[in-house]
Amino acid sequence: MVLQRSGQEVVEVEIEKLDYHHYLPLFFDGLCEMTFPYEFFARQGIHDMLEHGGNKILPVIPQLIIPIKNALNLRNRQVICVTLKVLQHLVVSAEMVGEALVPYYRQILPILNIFKNMNEIFAPGYT
Repeated sequence: MVLQRSGQEVVEVEIEKLDYHHYLPLFFDGLCEMTFPYEFFARQGIHDMLEHGGNKILPVIPQLIIPIKNALNLRNRQVICVTLKVLQHLVVSAEMVGEALVPYYRQILPILNIFKNMNEIFAPGYT
């Protein structure tokens, strides 16, 4: 426990000790956020948990699909780009995560199909 300058107690927990079934889907829900600092905390929380999660990530994949789908369904270009970067990090974060996502492609890919020809809008100069 740490005492802040304001006099409030703050509990610090190592990322590896967090309940991934609770916190990782919670951070993925934050992908829909577009307001600072909420969007920053959601992204940073996701990346930190994926970086340190190891074998705790794979069992949580089914719980991440609805937040991913909700973020993509916003059809906001910034949110879609952030979600795609998170998906990239998710796939390389642990063994078999990419394979575990395959059954959920039918839920994730249709919204991406709408935006597949908009490369120039997302990243001018890149094809």
